[in-house]
Amino acid sequence: MSPAPNAPVLLWFKRDLRVLDHPALAAAGAYVLPVYIIEPEYWALPDTSARQWAFTAEALESLRADLAAMGQPLIVRMGDAVTELARLCKGQGITQMISHEETGNGWTY
Repeated sequence: MSPAPNAPVLLWFKRDLRVLDHPALAAAGAYVLPVYIIEPEYWALPDTSARQWAFTAEALESLRADLAAMGQPLIVRMGDAVTELARLCKGQGITQMISHEETGNGWTY
């Protein structure tokens, strides 16, 4: 499905929190809405830790700065990913979403 005219492509950042050599960012094109979703249920899993969250939070700040240098905001939402993505798509008129292929546990696939 082609994106609607003047509708951004939602770029869902998951674990790959960088802009340099990011395949999904390159594929998304110029009109992109970068999004990261903090999923409380994910961060409560036994294979996550406070140290992992601290690293992620630091990486998010770096990502925010890198995107700002490109003239892009980083939208951070908290909640269930499916719910938050649906809200963003509806609210922004988004018809296309892209993300980097993820590895690890199956929680956020």
